[in-house]
Amino acid sequence: MTIHCLDHSALQAAVGHGPDLPEQAARIEARWLPGRGGRPAVLLLALLWGRRCPEVVRFLERSLAALFADYQATPQAWSETQALRQVLAALNQQLFGQRGSGALLPEVSAGVLLLQGDEATFMQVGDCGLLRWREGVLQSLNGRESAPLGVQAELGLIQHSLPLSPGEFLLLAPQPLLAVADLELFSAGCRAATPAGLSALLQPLLVAPGAAGVMRAGSLASVQLPAPVETLPVLATLAAGEHVEGWAVQAPADFGPSGRFWWAEQEGEQAWLWLADRPVDELFRQREWVLRRAPCPGLPLLRPRAEPRRHALQVLRPLPGRVLSLAQWRRENPRPSAAQALALLRPLLTAVRALQRRGVLGLVLDPQLILLNEQGQVCLLPEQAACWPGVPRQNVTPAQLPLAPEVRAGQPLDGRCDQFSLASLCYWLLGGEWPALALGDGSQQARYDPLASAGRQLPNGWDGVLARALAPQARARFDALSEFQQALERPLSDAARLKPQAWPQPWRFALLGALMAQLLLALLVTLI
Repeated sequence: MTIHCLDHSALQAAVGHGPDLPEQAARIEARWLPGRGGRPAVLLLALLWGRRCPEVVRFLERSLAALFADYQATPQAWSETQALRQVLAALNQQLFGQRGSGALLPEVSAGVLLLQGDEATFMQVGDCGLLRWREGVLQSLNGRESAPLGVQAELGLIQHSLPLSPGEFLLLAPQPLLAVADLELFSAGCRAATPAGLSALLQPLLVAPGAAGVMRAGSLASVQLPAPVETLPVLATLAAGEHVEGWAVQAPADFGPSGRFWWAEQEGEQAWLWLADRPVDELFRQREWVLRRAPCPGLPLLRPRAEPRRHALQVLRPLPGRVLSLAQWRRENPRPSAAQALALLRPLLTAVRALQRRGVLGLVLDPQLILLNEQGQVCLLPEQAACWPGVPRQNVTPAQLPLAPEVRAGQPLDGRCDQFSLASLCYWLLGGEWPALALGDGSQQARYDPLASAGRQLPNGWDGVLARALAPQARARFDALSEFQQALERPLSDAARLKPQAWPQPWRFALLGALMAQLLLALLVTLI
């Protein structure tokens, strides 16, 4: 049995855990965190209860550490409850993906209690519950057996808002532990409890396996903590052999942003370190959480962290096998076929759609920041875009990379601006040059230069499809990325369907003749 106490003039709390079973355990942690936007400080109690997994304790401890680290890395524009919901949703998404890939994971239930001012917010996922003792009356918010973390793609979250009164008690624990608890003994303990005696309330509960936290409310309205000043340095220089955020730096990658993409290793696991080119700010946080909440095969996967960030960087899960940038691949394949170009474009279309659903528009598609491996996996590193959620519009005007005219001109944007960039990338893949319409120094009177006139072998109609997607006016383009993709795929599927059947080879006729001769001979023998 382990119990820790948090004492404050406005509130007292105690958390602890009891014995662990071979495949079942629970862990709980409580921390004071600064409020946002001038609001009072927050006391955050997080409980994770897992079962049916051999290494459940290690898993729970790492997940709890990651939960607090992720909360502190959320955009400051988010409220405390919004940040907590997003962190739980990201954890659910991560576990769902790992479970889908065959990883052995425990069934994890979560209960999170956020105390701020004179109000408590309780979020429960799965089988964690809350008891509330107030003026001699015990109220129960039961957990649920269904929908633990990572079982379904969408987070099955129930949220409760509770006004707090001085002197009331809140008890957070797994529902099975609450089901066997002596509630009369707990109520009697609440009536007689002293500020220093909260651990005595937990001791009878923690004889059984599980974890619990108890809190005695006061007034938190006056509790203030200094907001963290993130002076996270930009790693302008890095060398092999250094250690950053617990990762051993190995070598610079010859793809990705120049000088800011490194191979690293930790406990036998490989990772990419993506260094920022400026200190951590709201744009950095918003971009990171767009990636966290928009998982798809064409976007990078961020590795979970167990400690708050100390540098302006992100740690990514690498693609397996030999990896090239799209620029390197194009140099090795100077005349790709239309089928190859479309195979590369499909995951990029999926990635751009996922980013657009998160409010990202006007992406800069740099071939050096598009990675692919020998298995055909593609990964887009979205570093620059005109519009990101939660921040003012960004000024992106790279002269040598494609952008829609409305992005360069600072005009209102919709999803068709990214259709223009994707069509420019397809044109570059097939022709080796960017279309004049897409470059900043292009003439306002520039027209589409057909690839077929340059001797490129294209499926019927592709020049027309690309010309429409590269129209200077957004209203002349396809209405959606899906229409653009279908227009590219249709000529290839039609050509495959109408492809004439090859005549059988001569040896097939010889074999057929020999078989027929044997059948005729057998028939004659039977007649004789």
